[in-house]
Amino acid sequence: MSFSESFLVIAPTEANLLVREPDLSKLPISVTYKPANPVGAYEDRPQLAGTIHALSEDTDFTQALKFPLPNRPERTYQWTTSNNHTGFFTTPPKPGHLPQSGSFTFFTSSCIKPRFPYNPFDHALSIPGFKHMADVIKKIPGGSQFMLFLGDFIYIDVPKRFGVSVEDYRREYRQVYSSPDWPAVGQNLSWIHVLDDHEIANDWDKKTAGIYEAAADPWHHYQTAVNPPRARQAGTYNTLRDGATYFEFTQGPASFFLMDTRTYRDPSSELPANSTGKSMLGAEQLADLLDFLKKPEPKGVKWKIIASSIPFTKNWRVNSMDTWAGYLNERQVILEAMWDVGLRGGCGVVIISGDRHEFAATAFPPPLNGRWPVSATVNEFSTSPLSQFYLPVHTYWQTDEEDIQIKYIPGGNSKLGAITIEDTASDQSTLKFRLYVDGHEVWSSLLLSPPAVPGGRWTKEAFWR
Repeated sequence: MSFSESFLVIAPTEANLLVREPDLSKLPISVTYKPANPVGAYEDRPQLAGTIHALSEDTDFTQALKFPLPNRPERTYQWTTSNNHTGFFTTPPKPGHLPQSGSFTFFTSSCIKPRFPYNPFDHALSIPGFKHMADVIKKIPGGSQFMLFLGDFIYIDVPKRFGVSVEDYRREYRQVYSSPDWPAVGQNLSWIHVLDDHEIANDWDKKTAGIYEAAADPWHHYQTAVNPPRARQAGTYNTLRDGATYFEFTQGPASFFLMDTRTYRDPSSELPANSTGKSMLGAEQLADLLDFLKKPEPKGVKWKIIASSIPFTKNWRVNSMDTWAGYLNERQVILEAMWDVGLRGGCGVVIISGDRHEFAATAFPPPLNGRWPVSATVNEFSTSPLSQFYLPVHTYWQTDEEDIQIKYIPGGNSKLGAITIEDTASDQSTLKFRLYVDGHEVWSSLLLSPPAVPGGRWTKEAFWR
């Protein structure tokens, strides 16, 4: 399998393209780019992005090629490789700025398994959810900036595990990228990834022991190699956390923190859910996340987006100890830091998650008569699967006033979230979430960021339909 269709463009001045070529006779591989719509003859000449001289089985014949770009936000380029692959990418707007269209949109979902639901007439590697996603892409005015995929890109143990070697894990990734449905969603759209359990083993909570190293090998080669930068180390200006498997970046009107909820977690069932000595993130990742939440954002950045592979809400009642419901003390620490963001004003916090093969929107209001205004309410949109089964039995329900059910939609083999951020006439910003089930929009929610009123208290505006 040869491909050059996984790439990342986080900043207007840099791109990162993943190349895989097992046929070594095609080396060296050169990569060129040029503006898709040149303004003059001088721009019509392809520019050399770089050359790959060697590939080996050590990386499953993959290599990420990072190359600089002219500082031209929202410019569309065509890239081409000498082994006959091509595609397009568009540079993003500067941090704090919206695209010229006035809307900044990205996708979110999780959970993929080829050929599910099964159809004997489909290609053996068909992924129906990709077909639905390709249809949705065409419906988004101005297009999507990227897909933020929240784990379970492969299911190594579903329906049956065939091995635990590095090659067994690599094969699962190659099958997804070899799907005839992948180019329509991956050739011209950046995918950003976090890790979840089925990339390793169901409900993984053994940190880096056992099969973790074999499982992480293709995740790094195929996905983190073209992911955003590692998260910034707490207490530093711009030092990246060494060896971190969680990520941080700012693009347009939003800043993002992508948690790793598998590599650092304590076992889910050895300690009670409310134990003060139990951690999902580990000390360093927790410190870095809290620092991210405290960090002042550039002018124009109105949202902090926190990505979690598993639900933050405790309203999912089946196997809840595998979610944040099993780590309530640490969850409370994070919630209070998120409410502090709303207290300072000017920036809202939204959590996106997946894993459950159902959709739910949940609100986390601060306690009444506390130091946080109602405008500090945190919202979560949990969306999955992109292409998998859904549960016939409902598993989500509200039992207290801490996690408020906004919407619950369990059905559908393909669920895709689209988040669109826009400015208003005031200093506030809107965030609209749209849920697509099997390619059709079925529900939406509109949030308004807190106004920048230092020390003030105000009423949060949110609309659901």
